[in-house]
Amino acid sequence: MFSWLVGQYLRFNIRRLLAGNVDGLLRQFNPNAELIFPGRTSFSGTFRGREAIGAWLRRFVSLKPEYIVRDVLVAGPPWNMRIAYRMTDRIGSHYSNEAMVYLKFRWFRSVHQRVFLDTELVAEWERAHPEETGRELSGSRARVG
Repeated sequence: MFSWLVGQYLRFNIRRLLAGNVDGLLRQFNPNAELIFPGRTSFSGTFRGREAIGAWLRRFVSLKPEYIVRDVLVAGPPWNMRIAYRMTDRIGSHYSNEAMVYLKFRWFRSVHQRVFLDTELVAEWERAHPEETGRELSGSRARVG
């Protein structure tokens, strides 16, 4: 039951994010949270703090992706909760990917998020769509890793 509730809340927040409410989601991040996106693309890096994570999320949302949460797993108490979910995303008709997202929460605030996906699909999409590759993650403190 708890996993189902967390899954519904997660889906609700993703719908709000995709509707453009980035700030609403950012308030749920710890001020020192980090987002890790793997690979060697313009999306890749370790983004620390709300400002950097917000820049990454705004860029992602600007692409108008379709983002579907497929399954949600929840473990741990509120002061050390872990959430993993399987998802698919699509941008237009030229990009589609599946991923796992792993989150750590402390008292219902996200402190860590790591995305696991096929980074070569992201790189192929960027090569085919250089107009999107040129977007900078302004305000971010990214470390490509």
